[in-house]
Amino acid sequence: MRSGPHRLLHILALALGLGAWSLFALMPVAAAPSAPKAPPTPYVVAIAPGHGGYDPGAVSPYNGLEEKNVTLSVGLDLRALLEAEGVKVVMSRTTDTYVSIAGMEAVAEKNHANVFVSLWVNDWSTASLEGVTVFTPHSSDTPFAQAIDEAMGKTIAPYGMGNRGIQPLPQLWVHATMPTVTIESGFMSNQKDSELLAEPGFRQALAQGIYDGVLAFAPQIQTIHAQQLAYQAAQARQAAARLKAARQGTLLSTVRGWAVAAGMTAILLFLALYRDTLGRAERWAYRRVRREVASRLSDALAASPRTERRVSATRTRPTASHRQERRPARRPERRQGRGAERWRVPGAATHPSRVVEMVHPDEPLRRRRERGSIYDDLPF
Repeated sequence: MRSGPHRLLHILALALGLGAWSLFALMPVAAAPSAPKAPPTPYVVAIAPGHGGYDPGAVSPYNGLEEKNVTLSVGLDLRALLEAEGVKVVMSRTTDTYVSIAGMEAVAEKNHANVFVSLWVNDWSTASLEGVTVFTPHSSDTPFAQAIDEAMGKTIAPYGMGNRGIQPLPQLWVHATMPTVTIESGFMSNQKDSELLAEPGFRQALAQGIYDGVLAFAPQIQTIHAQQLAYQAAQARQAAARLKAARQGTLLSTVRGWAVAAGMTAILLFLALYRDTLGRAERWAYRRVRREVASRLSDALAASPRTERRVSATRTRPTASHRQERRPARRPERRQGRGAERWRVPGAATHPSRVVEMVHPDEPLRRRRERGSIYDDLPF
């Protein structure tokens, strides 16, 4: 009986193999995220808090407030406001250390600051002078000074401190190449001013006024800030896309590995279910090789001289049929059977040794797959 495949399992194996290889071929490759553009150039503001370290500056006779602490506090508050707007802030000092005038100026020049703000507190021999003053080293710095004076006047007005306006101070910051202002935030010699400068809220108002003046003088700061936010958003998207691509790459590697394993499993399952496939291929290859070898061997023997002599000698010899014709015909033998005589003429036709010889040659069971009959091993 023919042992063929189970058709349902055969179809499932083929479907599994085709599905696995299709998944391997059609799995999308994660695209590499595009890099965002270069970040915009930030606006740079240099801040120089006056005095510091061993130099306390002016000291209030009313509450002992030192100038170096006031200028540093206002400078740090101003830095926080500007950095929140995307401005790059460079400071001559951020702690209680001393920095010279030349050192402050060098910080601004080295960092290519767009504007330079120096912070101080005034002092005088009499207690009558009070209020904020904005000094400029050059006449070209007047627009910058006006923007800061107007904005700062609005923020300190609710506290009752006066505004002394803009005044020239050509002997300070003579080497500065960017718009520069010096802000004298009240008088330590005035009791009201020194008490206001001791309040953190008032110092914050001073910083807010300077900040508003810088934004009024340089409106491009807000444009640059918007560009910075867009750049940061693009960076965030790129980071998310890079993480997604990495996850997709890991998933793709895993799925491809499983697809290869599933494909190989499907092939093995197909061969296991249709086990006669390899047998047919082997037998076909064996017969082909055998015919080829036999053909070449016969051609080689036919071309040999010794073979030709043997063939000619064989033709001159009497054949077995000739010798049999010259022999007298044998007489039939008489054999005893079971109560009856059986006369048989010797010969292969009348003495079959295998039942298969008596089976009709067109019988399908005999010729299927070049196998014999199921009765081949039974004796007659």
